[in-house]
Amino acid sequence: MISIIRQFHFIIIVFSIIAFSNNAFSQKYLGLEIELLELTDANVTALTPNELFDDVWVKPNVSVPNLGNSNTWIWARLNLDPVKDAGLHVEIAYATIDSLQVFMVCDGVTISDQLVGVNNTNNRNRLNIGNYPSFLIPSIDCSNLTCYIRAWSGKQLLLPVRIVSSEKILSDGHVRDVLFAIYLGIVMSLLLYNLFLFFSVKDKNYLHYVLFIIAIGGTQLVLNGYDRVFHLVSIPWISLRMTHIFGILGGVLTILFSRNFLHLKKNAPFYDKLFGLLYIPYFVATLLLVLGFYNTSYDLINFSALSIIILIPASIKVWRSGDVSAGYFLVGWSVFIIAVVIFALKDFGIIPYNEATIYALPMGSAIELVVLSLALGSRINQLKKDSELAKEKELNTSLLNEKIQREQNVKLEQNVEERTSELTKTNASLSETLQNLRSTQEQLIQSEKLASIGQLTAGIAHELNNPINYVSSSAVSLKRDFIDVKEILSLIVNLDPNSESLKESIESVKSKLLELDISFTVSEIDELLEGVEDGAQRTAEIVRGLRIFSRMDGNQEIKANINELLSSTLIILRSNLKHVVDVDVDLSENLPDINCQPGKLNQVFMNIITNAAHATTDTDLKRSERSVKVSTRVVTTDNVEVIQVEISDNGVGMSKETQAQIFIPFFTTKEVGKGTGLGLSIVQGILEDHDAKVEISSTMGEGTIFILSFPT
Repeated sequence: MISIIRQFHFIIIVFSIIAFSNNAFSQKYLGLEIELLELTDANVTALTPNELFDDVWVKPNVSVPNLGNSNTWIWARLNLDPVKDAGLHVEIAYATIDSLQVFMVCDGVTISDQLVGVNNTNNRNRLNIGNYPSFLIPSIDCSNLTCYIRAWSGKQLLLPVRIVSSEKILSDGHVRDVLFAIYLGIVMSLLLYNLFLFFSVKDKNYLHYVLFIIAIGGTQLVLNGYDRVFHLVSIPWISLRMTHIFGILGGVLTILFSRNFLHLKKNAPFYDKLFGLLYIPYFVATLLLVLGFYNTSYDLINFSALSIIILIPASIKVWRSGDVSAGYFLVGWSVFIIAVVIFALKDFGIIPYNEATIYALPMGSAIELVVLSLALGSRINQLKKDSELAKEKELNTSLLNEKIQREQNVKLEQNVEERTSELTKTNASLSETLQNLRSTQEQLIQSEKLASIGQLTAGIAHELNNPINYVSSSAVSLKRDFIDVKEILSLIVNLDPNSESLKESIESVKSKLLELDISFTVSEIDELLEGVEDGAQRTAEIVRGLRIFSRMDGNQEIKANINELLSSTLIILRSNLKHVVDVDVDLSENLPDINCQPGKLNQVFMNIITNAAHATTDTDLKRSERSVKVSTRVVTTDNVEVIQVEISDNGVGMSKETQAQIFIPFFTTKEVGKGTGLGLSIVQGILEDHDAKVEISSTMGEGTIFILSFPT
């Protein structure tokens, strides 16, 4: 790293000598001899030099005028010597002017009109020498010969004007071509080398660097006019905007390469986020370019390019963290920034405008690309060293582990024997404890079942007593009525048709009929018999419900109908819920039977319905406003037919935290002594045994919905 820093110092010295040299690379530019006129008129292209003669022209105070990025038409005029300058060329040594037109005016008469620009197909009278636009000065008998230059550019505009011979143009062009060929050779070599490394090591940093090289090399090609010399792009709009396009590509790929190479996300998160934000101005610049705001887009690209300064503190931070390759990265970008500064100072006339300062940027970018390649090479060497150190450490660790293992084998064998004995005893103890836990669990489950049945006993007895008491009272009334009927029948049976007192006997019977009101007695007998029949049916219904519900301990699966199970459960719960809540039942017809353990499903329905009823009592609702709804339906989910049982209430509801715990054994929201917390835990186990799913939807203050889905 010390050697590369020394080379960096040497490069700075070389750049300084080149930047301030005014002899070895001196060129005579005529900025002090020309006059400038800036026009914003939309019809400026229709104006002739004679129409501008009386306007106010201004002389610049620098040899190379920097006209900025103003989106205006610039006129320049230069007085020529018709004898001395005849046969020479007016050269504008700036390759990225979008539109350029040169007029030769002799004694007020335009004798030559030469037009240059990628969107202009008529390049009249232009001598194509080199990659800078040049215009032949005619040999003509003339008193006053004036050259008028009209220029416009969608980016920064400079007018380095000089008068030179064709031999000088060719000579200087040859030097530029050689230098650029060397530069292009360096770029292509680095590109192919890093592309080979990418396919060899599969490191995406090399791919990003290859794209970065293409962007940097392409930018220099465009800035020096070689894209137009080689006619690389045939579409005029794109050819005019190549500087913008490569500026955007260069900026975006610089951000991408730098973030990945320096691992900013890991090593410097702040700078990583900062660079991530820099994509935005480049996106806006692209949008402005497409919409035709070329000068604004160019300004935004240059403003965004200033962000490369941030690479200096970012690379220093990563370098200090121990990444040697970041040091090379720092040197490479520092060299490039110095080259950019020299290039900019040259444009503003602070340092000489000559071939050396013109090529400071290509030379700086070439050095940068070489140093960055060294950085990537350093990354490979560092990875190799890290890999070797890791292998060495792994080997040492393996040997140490092997030694420790040998030393401890004997002790481990002794410990194994001791532990085996202890584990045997512990295992026996754990087996006994597990057995006790299972027994306790079964007892708790059975206790929960018995507790549920115990809660129902009083209600069932009351349900049975009602019809039985009605039958009993009806039997007493029937007995009394039948005594009256028997008395009438006895009188009728004792009638003697041959008796002389038959008429009196019949009258006696009639009198008795009126006395006993036998018609009312017969009507009452009918009503009592209907009541007895109704009571018998109600008793039979309760008994049938009990018979279905009583199969609570059966483990054998049989075919059963869920509607019947729900009906039997509701019969058993009817007395308990009568004074608590209204139960609304909507059972779908033609429900298919399923394989199940009926008694256990009855326990599921009983627990959920009872909980729903209790939830309504914890609200401020009146008895008439409380409700529990029970419904069944057949639905198809994911092409599978299931039977759904929905049990909902308008009770207090449950919070998310409570919903997450309701199936945990011994969890209860009831007061101490009013619940074991096993009811819903048992429900979950039974539903899992039946491959059924349960969904819960609850809102505090509104109620809860349980949806049980059973496969058919």
